[in-house]
Amino acid sequence: MPHFETDVGKIHYTDSGDEFTQGPDIVFVHGAGSSQDTWGLQFEEFGSRYRTIAIDLSGHGDSDPGPEEASIETGYTFELAGLIRHLALSDFVLVGHSMGGAVVMSYALNSAFPQAKALVLVDTSCDLDLSNLSVGMTLETFDTFLEILRDRITGENKKAMEIMGREEKVKMKNPFIMQRDLAAVHDFDVTDRVHEIDVPTLVIVGADDDIITPTIAKSLEQKLPRADLAIVKNADHAPMLQNPDEFNRILGKFLLWVEENL
Repeated sequence: MPHFETDVGKIHYTDSGDEFTQGPDIVFVHGAGSSQDTWGLQFEEFGSRYRTIAIDLSGHGDSDPGPEEASIETGYTFELAGLIRHLALSDFVLVGHSMGGAVVMSYALNSAFPQAKALVLVDTSCDLDLSNLSVGMTLETFDTFLEILRDRITGENKKAMEIMGREEKVKMKNPFIMQRDLAAVHDFDVTDRVHEIDVPTLVIVGADDDIITPTIAKSLEQKLPRADLAIVKNADHAPMLQNPDEFNRILGKFLLWVEENL
């Protein structure tokens, strides 16, 4: 099980390896209460062409528990930087979902770190104040439960629903980690600095996301100097699982552009 040592313990990651791959390496960062497992369908899609890497932030997946209190800018961001330095990456794209998008933006704003060629920000915002997002989070929780129940009955999207089911079980089994993440997310606001991120960025959002709505995603895209927006139909806050074919098509097109132009 690959891992590296940090001040907060062992950090686990998954790595498809760089044998027979081309183009930039792809580093995935999961959202609150989640793990690298959430990117399983992207590993299947892109792992044979690109070196594909995903981190378990402290307290998540197979990483050590980490501190009682978490921080985006002084905690998780440094864990991501530790992974990139551990693997000596120099030609890479960062992909972050929800809280992971905040980690990616925080990383990009720190000039002391090796910088990514491009960013992909999935269902996230430069300001994650929970007082503005709480209603949407309640709706999304209910929608996720119904979606898992429906797809168990119909047998559709089996792999994606298995991942979503595992992640929901983990969140219920260890609610402290989710609470810790939400506290960290609540303190994240880089609205005044996000314009400094001067690398090509793709903002992706689920068309039916109640937490980070397409309007919020559009606002983020407009604040970034070199960004485009893509909306994934028939998906809400986890488009990489709820509509993986469309998500992977959009992400693949962007990665190919990065490969050919940067």
